[in-house]
Formats: sequence, structure tokens, C-alpha cells
Amino acid sequence: MRAFTNKIVTAWIIIALVTPFVFFPSISAYQPGDEEEIFGHTFDEEYWTNDSISVETSGGNASFTTSYVNQDNFSAFLIAFNRIVTNDSTEIILPYQLFGMNYLTPEGKEVFIGSIFAFLLVHNETYGDNNLPDIGNENAWYVVPMSTGNPWEDVSPDVESIPVEKIEEGHYRFGMRYINMTARVVSTGGGFLLSLLLPFMTVLFSEIVVEYDIQIDQTTGEVHAETIYTIGQVKRARVGLQEKDPSEVITDNMEISAVHYLSTFESNYNLTQSSSGNSIQPPTSTDLLDDNLTITIGDNQERAFDIGLGRDYDLINETTDEVILENQDALNALLATQPGDFLLIAWQAPLSAFLFAHMAYGLSATVRDRYDNPGKLAANATNAFHSSQWWYSVTFPEWNGLRVQQDPVYTAYTNLGLGILPGPSEGNNFLLFIGIGLVAIIAVVWVLRRR
Repeated sequence: MRAFTNKIVTAWIIIALVTPFVFFPSISAYQPGDEEEIFGHTFDEEYWTNDSISVETSGGNASFTTSYVNQDNFSAFLIAFNRIVTNDSTEIILPYQLFGMNYLTPEGKEVFIGSIFAFLLVHNETYGDNNLPDIGNENAWYVVPMSTGNPWEDVSPDVESIPVEKIEEGHYRFGMRYINMTARVVSTGGGFLLSLLLPFMTVLFSEIVVEYDIQIDQTTGEVHAETIYTIGQVKRARVGLQEKDPSEVITDNMEISAVHYLSTFESNYNLTQSSSGNSIQPPTSTDLLDDNLTITIGDNQERAFDIGLGRDYDLINETTDEVILENQDALNALLATQPGDFLLIAWQAPLSAFLFAHMAYGLSATVRDRYDNPGKLAANATNAFHSSQWWYSVTFPEWNGLRVQQDPVYTAYTNLGLGILPGPSEGNNFLLFIGIGLVAIIAVVWVLRRR
């Protein structure tokens, strides 16, 4: 009973954490430079990382990491949750991350892009032969990375920041690494919260690494932001109280996917195919993509952002350091929304909107002119976050529980090199907020191999 009570307390602490109104001071009268009170750095600096931003809550003490890159009219930032140590000394590690970019387009329109790391998905490829997830027609489970409820006493989950590194002029890289991450298997068929509190299966990943690689081309004005995901090998698995070899629960016909959630926080935008410019409508079933996605903005639909998801990946055996497969084709698809889908990301909405709104308020004079305070922007963002009908996935047909390394590419079209500054007729006349959430859901189907 005590263990179950602890899990409920843990859940309430996590819920409390998603509204951390003590994280930022009131900045309704914000002045440039005030951000130093929060981050220990200013937005005028070229780059920095602070991995010890403390937050006091009623349930315990939490810490965050923030990394930041700035060059002319372009900036990128990462706000990541490190851990919370509760009042009873329980440590909770969750791989929450908010990555954002702020820039002006060649026509002077101001854009904010937000990307949220959440979960992964694996399906049992038994419906048709498209090698794509068909949720509702195939067995699948969500797996939620969470350090609490760790059944292995000899394993200690940990998290560490990857500070901003300036590789060369205009080229930066930073991120987060989660080591020995346990993950709870959660049913896709219902009972999400109960399955989260009382998982029937727990798996152990050697690590989960998310890095952001920023390359700024001052000549063309293009910024390439690669989100590099490394999903470590599944080292252990437990079903109930019984230890299982990962090969017993992960079979050859299981395919892992990264499922992304796209939401506009505000403004006039359109989702199109990159090569043709044709508009794309929200799908009613699984639709295979053979082209990158482009986001256009404004009445004249100016090209502002491309999503070029990684087309290949490598599969590595960590035990032997052997590259099992390399340059394997990844499949991209748009997925129809399903009842209960938003439970996977709904808990992130208040936190993401709150953090995103405060960053936008600090970075943008346009935002400060348009909104009296960041709370009003956060309220609009939260409502828009729940109204999206867009899910898209990257599926890796070969997996077998081994290490997956893959890199989608994001391209921002900025005014770098054009000498355009925001003014009454340019940067202040349009503002776009976009949220892109990576839903990392590992769905593991428990199928014992025949002996």
C-alpha cells in the first residue's frame, strides 16, 4: 500500500511541476537584461549554458538547464528539466525539453518555433505491409521514460547537460543526456493513468540523448537545426515481478517510431509539401509521406520553415559496439488522431506554454507590445496547443531493441545577411508561434518466443 501511495504522490508532484509559476518572476514590466536574474546570463551574449537553475516547489526542490545561442536576429534556446528531489528524498527524472528558435524572415516577419520532446512509439507490424503504425489495428503500447519505480536496485538513473559548444563560426551544438532511464509501458487501448501508476512492464534504456545542432549561414540566411536523437539499447525488461531478457519481449516484427505533434500557438500559417507547395489536410488514416513539410506564413504565404525528417538511421549493438545496420531507410507518415492521444502531451501544455511565453516575452519587443504580460500569451498558447489535428511519425522498420541513431533536419528561412531590422512596417506586423512536439512513445508488445 505504501508503494502505491508513493506512486500517487509522485504523480501529484509531476502534475504540480507543470505549473511552476515560481520559475520566472513577474516580468510585466520587463526590460532587456532582466533575464540575468533568472538565467545568470543575458540574451545579448553569443552562447551559454546554465545547468543549475533551481526551482522551489511545495513538494520539493527542482532544477532546470537552459542553453542559448544568439547571432544577429536569430536565437535558439533549450529549457530542460533536470530532476526534482521531493520532501521525502525521492528523486524524479523526466526527459522534458523545450527547444525554441526566434528569428525574422526575409520579409521581416517574426517567427517563434517550439519543439517539445516527450515520448516514442513501437507497433507490432501485423496490419498490412506498409511498415507504418496503424494504431487501433495493431498491438501497441506507450512507454513513458520516468526514473521513479525503478525495479533494479543496482541501476541509478542520471541526467547531465551537454553544454553549448561552438564548433566553428556559426556552428553550435548542445543538448541533454539521460543515463540508465527506466520507462513504463502504458496501454494505448485505454487506462492510461492507471497503467502509468501500475505498469505491467518496465524496460531499461542504456541512455536517451537529444542534441541540437545549429548551423547558421549568413550568406543565404538559412539556419539548419538538426535534432539528433540517440535511443540507447534496451538492456533489461521486467514483466510484473518477473525478469525477462529483452529478446523475449521485443520481436523481429516490432518497429519503433518517433511520433511528432504539430500545433500552432498563434497566427496565419499553412502546411504544404516542400517541392510542390500543395496544401496538406489533416489525415483520417495513416498516410505515407514522400516529401518534406514546409510551413508558410502570412497572407502571401512566405516560406518560413521546413521540416526534413531524417531519411536514414543506423542500428548498433552496444554490447559488442558492432554496427548491425547502417543507412537504413526511415519512413515518414501523417497519422490520424485517436481518442486519448492528447493524454500523451496534455500534461506538457501548461508548462510548455508558460516557459515559451516567458521566453518570447523576454526575447521579443513585438510580443511585449502586443501582450500586457506573458500570462495572456501563455493562456492563448495553452488553448491552441490542444486544438491541433496533426501527428506525423518517423518509423524505423528494423529495431530489435538495439541502439537507434537518427537526425531530422529543420531549416529556418531568416533575414540574416539582408540587414533587415524589425520595425513598425516589418517585424511588428506579424508574429507566428509554432509548437512541434516529439512524442517519444515506445510501444513494446510482449510476445514470448517459442522455445
